[in-house]
Amino acid sequence: MLLNPLMTHRLALLLDPGSFVPQCTADNGELIGGTGIIGGRRVCIIAINPEAQGPVDAFAVLQQELALLDMAEEQHLPLIHLADRPGRVAMDTTAIPLTIMQTFIDSRGAGRVFARFAHLSGVVPRIAVVFSPIATTLTYPVVECDAVVMMDRAGMSLARPDMVRLMTGDQSPYEEYAGAGMHAGISGTCDKLVFSEKDALDWVRKYLAFFPSHFTEKPPVAQPHPPEPNYPKLRSIIPDDPDQQYDMHEVLDSFIDAGSFLEHRARYAREVITAFARVKGNVVAIIANNPEQKGGILFTESCRKMAAFASLCDAFNIPIVFLADIPGFMVGKSAEQAGIIHHGALVFSTIANLSVPHLCIVVRKAYTAGLYAMGGAGFDPERFVAFPDASITIYGPKAIQLLARESGASVAELFTMTNRIKENCNVQKYVESGQLDAVIGEDDIRTEVEQFLKNYYEKPLVRSIPRRVLCI
Repeated sequence: MLLNPLMTHRLALLLDPGSFVPQCTADNGELIGGTGIIGGRRVCIIAINPEAQGPVDAFAVLQQELALLDMAEEQHLPLIHLADRPGRVAMDTTAIPLTIMQTFIDSRGAGRVFARFAHLSGVVPRIAVVFSPIATTLTYPVVECDAVVMMDRAGMSLARPDMVRLMTGDQSPYEEYAGAGMHAGISGTCDKLVFSEKDALDWVRKYLAFFPSHFTEKPPVAQPHPPEPNYPKLRSIIPDDPDQQYDMHEVLDSFIDAGSFLEHRARYAREVITAFARVKGNVVAIIANNPEQKGGILFTESCRKMAAFASLCDAFNIPIVFLADIPGFMVGKSAEQAGIIHHGALVFSTIANLSVPHLCIVVRKAYTAGLYAMGGAGFDPERFVAFPDASITIYGPKAIQLLARESGASVAELFTMTNRIKENCNVQKYVESGQLDAVIGEDDIRTEVEQFLKNYYEKPLVRSIPRRVLCI
């Protein structure tokens, strides 16, 4: 197969040198498909060629795509979807050629492609890269993938700009409702925003290294590395004041293998961190509250982010570590109208039904039902531990002040009430009563996570049917 320089360049950035084996026969056709090697593992490539030449039979292109999707499933190949806008498709205006009807109504048309992408959920990892603005039927296969990378110049919308103006009267600039930045920070559709094709395809390679090729396998083990040298002690990072902000990323850097961190949806719902990393070479998923952003309180967006990530990890046998420093769920009119109870229930349902083990570490505080959202009491963590000064309680300081004010308590009574609650919620007492597995020193977090992962990776995997990934 003869490829144009653009597609040759993209495949060279993505794949190990000289490993691409084409499965579609047309030279410089609209669909470039085949197999290649990434980090020594075979993958399936479905790439839209924006510089295709010659007439195009859209229905025939869909048949090629379906054949590649079948191959990915049958041969257990991770799927890489390189999405671009074909040269024959205009973005500014909506064309309605009669020839498109076959792709719409035929059982082997666009609907079947959507269904086949969905059938692969939880079967093989699926990663999409979007290079330019796309719309309508090009968008759904992208967002059905487990991870979406977007170039800053790219965009996605169900309708092209002229149709948006016609149907809604909205004159908003395209970037506001379809731009890559919007999808990375507001809709949550974009998992990684990048500013060069090299960065996009490098991210795909790094992402794939955390995953097995198929749901019947565990993630690959890598060469272990110690954390960053001369890292400051955690007790100097975590403030004593439970309401004071700090960046949870610094806690993560203190115990994960140096250079192994890969964040998921870093620009979206930043009050919670979802990421992949390694500890002593073993893959671990991390879900952590970040007090630096909105105090670490959970909003509807945080819940969606957590549930989607946890389901992805569960589908591909990646154990999860929860790092809790959480005031709870957001309350009030806006939160309730946005469905905070519904989204909280989504998190609970997802975590309660995990098939992979999880570890819950309370870093500084876990108030109210936020403890449950972080895989704590009642959600069967493999281990439930806390740092020595952590507070696990229904009544945080602000709640205590409210209760005291409502009851007309004096300053002395408020002081007594606060101390009594602190005494009753002492984490060492929870250990003595059997409600907490252990109190660990801040310097022991890597050892705790190492042992958790060792216990998991030494056991054989028993998995016969896929667990689907939440597409949210």
